[in-house]
Amino acid sequence: MILTKDNLAKRNWKGDKKCCFCNNDESIQHLFFECHVAKFVWNVVFVTFGIVPPSSITNMLGTWLRGFNLRSRKLLLIGATAMCWAIWLSRNEVVFKQNKPNSYLQVLFRATYWARFWSQLSEAEAMQLIKSNCQRLEGVIMELYNRRGWNFRSRIEQ
Repeated sequence: MILTKDNLAKRNWKGDKKCCFCNNDESIQHLFFECHVAKFVWNVVFVTFGIVPPSSITNMLGTWLRGFNLRSRKLLLIGATAMCWAIWLSRNEVVFKQNKPNSYLQVLFRATYWARFWSQLSEAEAMQLIKSNCQRLEGVIMELYNRRGWNFRSRIEQ
């Protein structure tokens, strides 16, 4: 069980149940798929690769993943897991270290870092494909930021 705030509350935790990135109640579904941070991350993946994002953890590990061939599944699982891990780490920095929320750019670059890191456990061809897809994603991120005139140093608004 992922200890999002709703799950902590089930264990009689009395803290704030709101998402640290917005004012909605934090749950697994909200944090990884419905929060504006998650939506932005998944939309960049869609823009970059044309892959419709998963709608839930169950969907991601089930029908969404099965919609791809076996070779692609392994790569997508690394990428999708890295996206969720990056969101989780960013959330934990805000919740436990009282840091200001990271920028969308930082969350996405953190995801590509972890995807590259975990790719080292793959065969050489898969590792290279993951690395090149991370570069592609980073290029799209930077282009989106530059084209929109966004300041990549801007923090995610609470």
